[in-house]
Amino acid sequence: MEVADWDDVVVGGCGVTVRPSGTVTFLFTDIEGSTRLWEEFPGLMSVALARHDELLRLAVDSFDGFVFSTGGDGLAAAFGRAGDAVGAAVMAQRALLAEVWPDGVGLRVRMGLHTGECTERDGDYFGSPVNRAARVMAAAHGGQVVVSEATASVMDRSIGVELIELGAQRLHGVPELVRVFGVQADGVVWLDRALMTVVESVVPVAGNLPVAGTEWFGSVAGLQRRVSGLSNRRLVTLTGTGGVGKTRSAIEAGWLVADEFAAGVWFVELAPVGDPDAVVAAVASTLSIQPHESMSLIDTVVDWLHGRRLLLILDNCEHVLGAVAGLVTAVGVGAPTVTVLATSREPLGVSGERVVPIASLDPLDAVSLFIDRATAADDSTEVSAGDRVTIVEICRRLDGIPLAIELAAARMRSLGPADLLARLDDRFRLLRGAGRGGVDRHQTLRATVTWSYQLFGEPERLLFDRLSVFAGAFDLGAVEQICADDILDELDVIDVLTSLVDKSMVIADRGGGSVRYRLLETLRQFGEERLDDRADTGRVRDRHLAYYTTLAETANQLWVSPRQADGKAMFTSEWDNIRAAVLWAVATTDIGHAERVTIATYPFAILHARHEHAQWASMTLGLDTNDRHPNPAIYGAASDWASRHGDDPLRAVDLARTGIANAVTPTHPDTTTCWAGAATNLALTGQDDDALAALESAAVAQSTCDDAYHRWRYFLSGCFVATIARSASLPDRLSQANAFAEQINAPFLRGG
Repeated sequence: MEVADWDDVVVGGCGVTVRPSGTVTFLFTDIEGSTRLWEEFPGLMSVALARHDELLRLAVDSFDGFVFSTGGDGLAAAFGRAGDAVGAAVMAQRALLAEVWPDGVGLRVRMGLHTGECTERDGDYFGSPVNRAARVMAAAHGGQVVVSEATASVMDRSIGVELIELGAQRLHGVPELVRVFGVQADGVVWLDRALMTVVESVVPVAGNLPVAGTEWFGSVAGLQRRVSGLSNRRLVTLTGTGGVGKTRSAIEAGWLVADEFAAGVWFVELAPVGDPDAVVAAVASTLSIQPHESMSLIDTVVDWLHGRRLLLILDNCEHVLGAVAGLVTAVGVGAPTVTVLATSREPLGVSGERVVPIASLDPLDAVSLFIDRATAADDSTEVSAGDRVTIVEICRRLDGIPLAIELAAARMRSLGPADLLARLDDRFRLLRGAGRGGVDRHQTLRATVTWSYQLFGEPERLLFDRLSVFAGAFDLGAVEQICADDILDELDVIDVLTSLVDKSMVIADRGGGSVRYRLLETLRQFGEERLDDRADTGRVRDRHLAYYTTLAETANQLWVSPRQADGKAMFTSEWDNIRAAVLWAVATTDIGHAERVTIATYPFAILHARHEHAQWASMTLGLDTNDRHPNPAIYGAASDWASRHGDDPLRAVDLARTGIANAVTPTHPDTTTCWAGAATNLALTGQDDDALAALESAAVAQSTCDDAYHRWRYFLSGCFVATIARSASLPDRLSQANAFAEQINAPFLRGG
């Protein structure tokens, strides 16, 4: 039996329209391929869309529906009876099929329906069923009407439609399988095409847009309205306080508009990028853009993006705001077909930017999120009517901030709702009296994290604080080596870390047969502050530096060997922490560790276009003192960057010569890359005799060098110079290079 409460009456397009509440059936629609149609037939589409809107609204009004949202090229309507919603969808499809559209602009509309308990307020609807209807619609193709099992089970079957069983489907944003049905009726033939569903963790669109493992609680219809026309804008920035859900909203928005971007949706995480100069490199790395020797990196990125219909999501921009603004400005000018969606705690301040604030959750969505996360943490959790009242108050005190709610919900494993609320009261008392309702959102989040932190035992607090030194993801071995000492025993680390995962303070990512851990950026910053309070930051960061220095050297040994794939995997997964390590070495003027990390990462970075390495080399050279000169190999790396990707052979020669001058002896093994770089760049500037002479010195230096890649640079440079100088030694040099490549047997050498 269908139930609806008719608590509001408004004047609609065809007389009196009611706003249903209680158990409501929602109809979502969208035009398939509308972006392409707008691009090819902008004038005709304006006329066609107006007719489309007229036909859909007529169908909705004819069945007493209420249109509560319009976004993009579709609408969302609410009905008091499931049969009316299905009837409106069928009527609309018949009218759309019967319409004579302009040549080339045949509109095909996909429709989805779902039924459930919702709350209506101020002409909008809140609750999971609204989002489920949007998810069902997103799975349909143009011309299809798809309904959920919830709708099929309550609709009146006498309305003359046939339901086609489509089975249990995995829809994006819905963690469990959803049973759905196709609708067929006179004049509306079911199109036998597989639904557009998500299979496990495979992303069904171009790009690298993450597939969330949990349901999103927020208004899909509201988000659709807020990002309406996203594909026609150059820059949209989602702003809001930490923990409010900017990242998840950006991901959801990406999924909503994915089919509008032929070149895909690409997600770039900037939180681990501590150096503003590395922002462009992070984007280039994500997009696998190879540098162009005659162009700067930012120009290379813009050139690659030019003409591509692509959505670029830049996440967590606030700490590198200037660099992001510069990149976005360049992209807007040079690649106008690209849309940038940024998340930041403040606007980028770029001309043409559309700022979309992300608000806290609606109370109903907040409560739904709390219950969902609490039951996920412990499936034996039961929520009574009385508990729900308490949970409403908990979510109100947490101001609807998703991160705060999730942290609180995790405590339901050991606390009841009343106990939880009492502890929130105690911790928030000092924060009353400021801001709306006496609670400032940023301080509310901090208080929530502080409260959760205060419930830890001392081992949990200590480990959590020390985990803040990690950038990006890390593994158990790193935690044991860096965070354990005489206070926190290494054997106890796994138990304490597991406890932090259970309390939702640390995220465990499982994949590829291994587990890696990470902290949300907000939590990491909180732990960083606590570590400073302990006056323990320097000691733990020194251990972090020592660990990742050794790791980088190990990865390099693997990479320049038959196990190159293992070395590459190690570098790729640990790059964020390697970056943090070298920056700490530079900040503390630890030239020894800075040299070791920079030298170890040089071969991988130069061949995989990790351009920030050039900055590492430059910063390490900046540690030069009268008492301690940097290793000549650092000058060799800087020379290589200046030549290959800076297109400045004269500077490359100067850097190489400076490294040689600072060496213990002119042909010390560490000067191998300097001599090789000098030879290459002297040849590039037409100084063939000097280049050949530099090769002779390089041969002496490499003969006692134990670094395989540095020796390879000598052989490679020899072949290059001999080719440029038309030297008779070229055949011998090629033979020597091939023999060395066979000896080392690293794939990149054999391919070089």
